[in-house]
Amino acid sequence: MKQMHIFSVPLANRKLAIQRSVPLANRKLAIQKSVPLANRKLAIQTLALALLLFAGLNCGIEDPVEETIDTPAVEALTGTLRGEVQSINGALIQVRLLRDGQLLTQVEARASYELPSIEVGTYTLQISAKGYETKEVNVTVTAGQVVSLDKVALVALDTPVSHLRGVLTDGKTGESLGEVNLQLTDKAGKIYETLTTETGVFIFENLPVEQAFTLAIMHAGYEETEVAVHPIPAAETLELQVRLTRLPEPDKLDPGQGLSLDSQAPVFELPDSDGKLHALADYVGNDKNVVLIFYRGGW
Repeated sequence: MKQMHIFSVPLANRKLAIQRSVPLANRKLAIQKSVPLANRKLAIQTLALALLLFAGLNCGIEDPVEETIDTPAVEALTGTLRGEVQSINGALIQVRLLRDGQLLTQVEARASYELPSIEVGTYTLQISAKGYETKEVNVTVTAGQVVSLDKVALVALDTPVSHLRGVLTDGKTGESLGEVNLQLTDKAGKIYETLTTETGVFIFENLPVEQAFTLAIMHAGYEETEVAVHPIPAAETLELQVRLTRLPEPDKLDPGQGLSLDSQAPVFELPDSDGKLHALADYVGNDKNVVLIFYRGGW
């Protein structure tokens, strides 16, 4: 009979021995089992709360509710003027619209007239005809509205008057120039203003008789022109044919063909913002330094 020897191992050493003898996977299981029940419940509750929060943040993504925003209609910024003038034996009536003394537009009429697409604001309407006094009416244009004015009756003039009628064209092509502003000045300095029609026709009515005038025309792309108008007899209409001279196109350099320092400037003629021509010869040959600054479209 074999004799068995039993050794007494301290408790701490026995635990260490057990831990060393248990495989890693079993040790993890042992650790999990050693976690108190309360901690495991807390972990489960935390996970559940996280899931609820995640679901709340994503709520409505699959089926979003589209919000409808009512866009207010853009209010019209223009209106229309409409009116009538008592017929004057079929005479042509001029209706001019001014704002702060500046002529903006003009139409011809026989009896009724209409000015569409006029910006909101206060204006002065001038209505005239050959041999009749000019009637002025203050009007206010309302957004998106048609303003109907009272019928106007013109009164015949007691004093003799004369008239001027002409056609404005391109001097080279003969093309009619419409919507061009013309100013007629008498010897006393009074200025009469009108606009050409689409066909280039312009009319100045009810001018003082036996008096000389100067007709001034400025139009973009053309030379400024002045025409001397001789005195016009009473009740007569002077007919004019006015041709404007187109300004020459400035020389253009191809890309990369600019001038460098000390290069000789080419001979040129260029208009300024008022249409007046300036040539290189106007600025050289004196003792002053000249700097010409050019930019896209002008200088």
